[in-house]
Amino acid sequence: MRNVCRNLHPTLRLLATLGCFLSTGTGFSAETDAPRTAASPLSPEASLNAFALDPDLRIGIVAAEPEVVDPVSMSFGSDGSLWVVEMRDYPYGPRDGSPPKSRISRLFDHDGDGRFETAQVFADQLLFVTGVLPYRDGVIATLAGKIQFFADRDGDGVAEFRETWFSGFVEENSQLRANHPTFGPDGYVHIANGLRGGKIVAERPEWKKSDQPLVITGFDFRFDPETGDFSTVNGHGQFGLTFDDFGRQFVCSNRNPCQHVVFDDRYLKQNPTYGVRQVMHDVCTPAEFSQLYPISKAWTTSTLHANQFTAACGVTIYRGNGLPADYSGNAFTCDPTGNLVHREVLSAAGATFQGKSPYEHREFLASPDTWFRPVDMAHGPDGSLYVVDMYRAVIEHPDWMPEELKTRADLMLGNDRGRIYRISAKSPPHPPAKVLPSAEADLVTQLSNANSFQRDTAFRLLIERGATTASGDVARLLKSAERPVTRSLALRLLQRWKRLDVDQILEALSDPAPEVRETALILAEPHLTDTAVRAAVLKATSDASSRVRFQALQSLTLGPADEALVAALATVDLQDASDSWTNAAILIAARQQSATLLIKLLQSVNPTHPPRAGTTALCQELSGLVAAEPFDDQREGVWTALAALPELGISAEVDELRWKILDGLGQGLRRRGLTLVAATHLPLNHRPQVEIWLAAACSASADSNLPIELRQTAIQTSRQAPAELATVNLLKVALDDPELALQQAAFDALATFPQPELARPLLDRFASAAPSVRRGILDVLLASDARTETLVAALERAELKPTELDPVRAQRLTNHRLPPLRNRARQVLEAATAERSTVLAGYAPALSLAADPNRGRLVFEKQCTTCHRIGDRGVNVGPDIGDTRTKTPDALLTAILDPNRAVDNNSFGYVVVTTSGKAYTGLIISETSAAITLRQAEGKTETILRSDIEELRNSGLSLMPVGFEKTIPPEQMADLISFLKNWRYLDGAVPLEPTR
Repeated sequence: MRNVCRNLHPTLRLLATLGCFLSTGTGFSAETDAPRTAASPLSPEASLNAFALDPDLRIGIVAAEPEVVDPVSMSFGSDGSLWVVEMRDYPYGPRDGSPPKSRISRLFDHDGDGRFETAQVFADQLLFVTGVLPYRDGVIATLAGKIQFFADRDGDGVAEFRETWFSGFVEENSQLRANHPTFGPDGYVHIANGLRGGKIVAERPEWKKSDQPLVITGFDFRFDPETGDFSTVNGHGQFGLTFDDFGRQFVCSNRNPCQHVVFDDRYLKQNPTYGVRQVMHDVCTPAEFSQLYPISKAWTTSTLHANQFTAACGVTIYRGNGLPADYSGNAFTCDPTGNLVHREVLSAAGATFQGKSPYEHREFLASPDTWFRPVDMAHGPDGSLYVVDMYRAVIEHPDWMPEELKTRADLMLGNDRGRIYRISAKSPPHPPAKVLPSAEADLVTQLSNANSFQRDTAFRLLIERGATTASGDVARLLKSAERPVTRSLALRLLQRWKRLDVDQILEALSDPAPEVRETALILAEPHLTDTAVRAAVLKATSDASSRVRFQALQSLTLGPADEALVAALATVDLQDASDSWTNAAILIAARQQSATLLIKLLQSVNPTHPPRAGTTALCQELSGLVAAEPFDDQREGVWTALAALPELGISAEVDELRWKILDGLGQGLRRRGLTLVAATHLPLNHRPQVEIWLAAACSASADSNLPIELRQTAIQTSRQAPAELATVNLLKVALDDPELALQQAAFDALATFPQPELARPLLDRFASAAPSVRRGILDVLLASDARTETLVAALERAELKPTELDPVRAQRLTNHRLPPLRNRARQVLEAATAERSTVLAGYAPALSLAADPNRGRLVFEKQCTTCHRIGDRGVNVGPDIGDTRTKTPDALLTAILDPNRAVDNNSFGYVVVTTSGKAYTGLIISETSAAITLRQAEGKTETILRSDIEELRNSGLSLMPVGFEKTIPPEQMADLISFLKNWRYLDGAVPLEPTR
């Protein structure tokens, strides 16, 4: 099934779309302690009474229709006015010949009661505006594939000046566009790219770098609004971008509610020989592992995604002072699908952070009102948290809907509504914020404000004005400011103004707050040629804070790679070996010193101080880097250090270390077209020892007395051994070992060997193999051309049924790179479907018959409920078909009448005969080293010990029988397909057009 949810823009996402009802949680009122109820839609005032919110907080209306309509983002100006982006042209955009309807409005609270009652349209007839940022005498906005600047210079409140600064952002679906212009602590405006990227060009002539566009696929974007400097930055935000107090960046996407951008790309570029696997960390639990507790009766696009994040957006690290102190630094994420805002408390986790909900089975903010669509959040001048509510019946873009819902009657309901709410502490009342002062000295004072809005805005205004005359006042904050965030901002301002000297950097590197030391390390990078600065940065690798140590590693990548660096890297490994992010930073920083660092780490190992798991993993990666480089002289020391390790069997940790290094060296050599056993670079005096080590690994791979983890390492290392030494044990593990993880590792290792003779023993076991083993066998067969030819020949001889190839592997076969194999495979697979094709052709007219889904329900109950469940009818034995709305009618007809055409390996029927002579049939739903579990018709299960199994045989066919054409005539088939497509809509919860 196409994963619709991963392609949806979170601000514009349908809650009440297809799927199953979410199980409803219970939200309680702080005042009444009673469940909330609501009948959508609600007035703004009634919405307040429906919310379930933390009892120590209050929620109030800031703005509502008609002042705001379809708001998707907001930002406050330095004068306290409220800028709102209204995406009034969602979802279709303008009709041909009509102007677009999006606009930017400016709202005012003239009477000071907290309600912004006066709205003025600042710029209209805009296309799909996604974000706004006040800057100088106007605003920066993202829209229509561009970044534009708007200003009112004649004083009438309407922008008559418009200038395009950058263009080239992808303009596809209106849900997936560049968004959230955010002024960062580096003085740059950061843009989330919306997941679709683009080829960016500067439109202002003085900002053009070259004629070549900047490709931002996989990156976010930033630019300096003062100088026009622009570049990619790591991060890949969908709709949401936020910083914490010290400049750490967080983004989100539909299924990922909060991701920390751990690595900055400028560091990764320093070591092109090492490819870091990922740059972002899921701070909050993502996707199918997430758990939400809505209090609304909500629908999800997929039944598999109920009560999970499917539309995460507007991620915000709260930094205000309008909520109680324990909310500070928390991550908040909107999920309009669940009509809620989710909160998690962040704690340090090595180089990054880990989130955890502070609640049991409830959310920070939730409503039973299914029109409540929180899509974004912002900080306010008063320190409160502001929530943007698009407030619509349907938010999901029609592109992601099934055909039958694209003309649904309620698609545009709510396109005349929208709300913005303020959340603050209930007691004591927070006084209204004052307008920021204009004097530079007063702006410097605001850098010490407890509220991030005041600090950030003062920081931006000082940069806009180039207020270098205030640098003395700013410098004094380095000593006098009580808040670490103020000292950090002061450092960044001085650096921006080129007023930050070495003495100030050295003092900041000794600041009592680790966050300030972290900032100082970043700002020390241009001064790494200074002996004192580099010594302080090297010293920071032993800091008490893991985040400081991590930043020190990154900053050191911009300095020389020498012996002092190697010593520092080894020191960090002793403290942070268990943190994979830190290990990656070590690998980046090592550069041409990889061999020296590996030798140093090996020399520290002895039987009384065995290596830790993290160090072992680091050494394996270092080995790959060393072997991949064509400098054989560097490897002599590695072989010597490897030989100096204690002998095999002294310590499992040492054995694992040696084997992982051998595997790393082998993988690195393969990148150069070499192998470990045949490499001419291997010193003669070490070759006999290497052969002994590899033989020991091959033997250990099948030794059931050893720990599983050690055997997995041995199996991986066997890939580097001669085939005649490795494959015997690998076949034994792959086909007979009860541990599934070891079986898979063995199949992976076997696939690296080209020998065609591996095919026969694998094919001989295919018929009796369990699903996981079958997949492994097919992968090994498809890994070499010679074995693929054997597989095709087996299909031609009917030794294997074509139906026994799952769709993914069948496609690999029919798309093989060699035309003769590809054509033979297509011929044999197409011949297998000929008989059923005749039956399908006879039933094709059923697709155009008038059909009744209610009659189809009766057909389903009679024919299908023993193995399938829809709604509250039947049991799931085979695959879950609750998402049949994603299937076309002809695909459903094929699945019913030709169930063997495309069968997943997990859906094949199995026959199990026990030693006592009993026979069972069903699907294997669970495998362990001790037993297998079958699911049978009517939902029954049977667990059978492996020791009791005499025969395990795969039928090669789907458990679903062939021949429904004998019991379901075409008229009933039409009704059945109509029920499978439309069962969700029969209760009227999702309205269709009357004709549908």
